[in-house]
Amino acid sequence: MPEVELILTGYSLATDQGGIGLSTITLIRGRQNILVDTGPQGRRELLLNTLSAHGLSPGDIGTVVLTHAHWDHAQNVDIFPNATICIHPKELEYARNPKPNDWATARYFPDTLRNLNVREVQEGDVLESGVRVLDTPGHTRGSISVVVETSEGAVVLAGDALTSAGSAFIGKPFLIFWDEHEAEESVAKLLKAGRTFYPGHDRPFRLGKGTSFEYIVEGGAVRVFGSMSHGSEISVEIAPSPPRQVRVMP
Repeated sequence: MPEVELILTGYSLATDQGGIGLSTITLIRGRQNILVDTGPQGRRELLLNTLSAHGLSPGDIGTVVLTHAHWDHAQNVDIFPNATICIHPKELEYARNPKPNDWATARYFPDTLRNLNVREVQEGDVLESGVRVLDTPGHTRGSISVVVETSEGAVVLAGDALTSAGSAFIGKPFLIFWDEHEAEESVAKLLKAGRTFYPGHDRPFRLGKGTSFEYIVEGGAVRVFGSMSHGSEISVEIAPSPPRQVRVMP
């Protein structure tokens, strides 16, 4: 049976200089290696190093699933030479002409896919035995999730349809670019699909009874460092928490 491995944990950071999106990147090991989301370019070296630590190179990835086209989930899609790139047709269509106020969908994204082997996938499509696609729109027009039937039960790789553990309890993701009602319906669908989730910007977690849940990996921290103009170095380690307030883009 296929099994799920966490490659990189997702975080969401806000600063007075703008937001920093670090998406969850997940590996499905089955008859092939399936990578779900690829993260932003700023995480490229870390992604390559972490894949290497899991015994893999980019050429070993047979399929890449993009849960949606946002820059923080899709920028590294170009480094997988042998992969079939799976994306929802509505997401691809939208990415060709995103809303004017959509700052998360890069206008160059369709060009990124131009020389890649792209497969349009949607609800019910099977990537391999035990790995299927779920339509979960709302955060974006064509957001998808992946349900993996593992030896320990169904595991749901939700992308930003489920931003964090908190999204499961408020019933919607924390940032909505497309449609709030669809986003709420997608969360309800996800909660019926399994009890173990890999959200877009939080640690993997398992739902318990009522409003209880438990993280299934240890907490992590992000180290921020750099140099000031006068040459002195700064370094700080922070443990980001997921956003708490829902934003619906107009």
